[in-house]
Amino acid sequence: MSRHNYLEEARRALFEGMGVPEKVPFVADDFQKEAISHVANGDDVLVVAPTGSGKTYIALEAINAMLQVKARSIYTTPLKALSNTKYNELKAKFEPTYKVGLLTGDRKIDTDAHVVIATTEIYRNELYRSSERFSLVILDEVHFISDPQRGPVWEESIILTPSSSTLLMLSASISNAVEIAEWIEDVRGKKCHIVTKKDRPVELRFGFLHPELGVLPLRDEKGNVFREVAKYYGGTGLDASGMKLKGGNFQRPRESRRDPRKGRR
Repeated sequence: MSRHNYLEEARRALFEGMGVPEKVPFVADDFQKEAISHVANGDDVLVVAPTGSGKTYIALEAINAMLQVKARSIYTTPLKALSNTKYNELKAKFEPTYKVGLLTGDRKIDTDAHVVIATTEIYRNELYRSSERFSLVILDEVHFISDPQRGPVWEESIILTPSSSTLLMLSASISNAVEIAEWIEDVRGKKCHIVTKKDRPVELRFGFLHPELGVLPLRDEKGNVFREVAKYYGGTGLDASGMKLKGGNFQRPRESRRDPRKGRR
């Protein structure tokens, strides 16, 4: 097989199975049912499951359960952009029957709504001003608790949230779930269940976007870095700062390398 045909076959294998999935009736996984059941019972829950496994479904069903008993919920995320995305998602899900609000550093919309989406920092700040506001508190991306700079925001959010509220914490990358759950139980004085899912429903495939050959698998069938990828980065290394690549077969676009003192050509 020629190298060209080999590359095309490898590219085909990389993309195989990708596309719009077949429509089938939705059936909740056992881990989703378990997490929702714990929330309905008023217990704190730490969900650790791979990206794409359906953690958002748990959050939506938990919110819906709170709405049925006329209780309020808040959904927190680490980023303003993600909060805005969740705001639009939850508006489409629950309005016009229920009101959905947004609370970030830039925007305040219907902050007395049945469901409020906020950045975690803003939620933490609100806890310093008042106490009992939400029956359900969802902390998305709770693994940020390990971040050296931002971690205290999640710690304080957990500590300051009234024990009468139910915490639903979501993450795809927590490795010490037992340790964190024990700490949460200690500071909040109530049970914290750990719900995990280890199987990844959406397979991860690693590719490389080559400027001339297009998308290539990062590794071949033997597990070695693809020859074209290795060649492209051949001879590279770190500069004196240890932070930037130098050498190799890649260069900045010619337009960006011209002498700025000579003006435009």
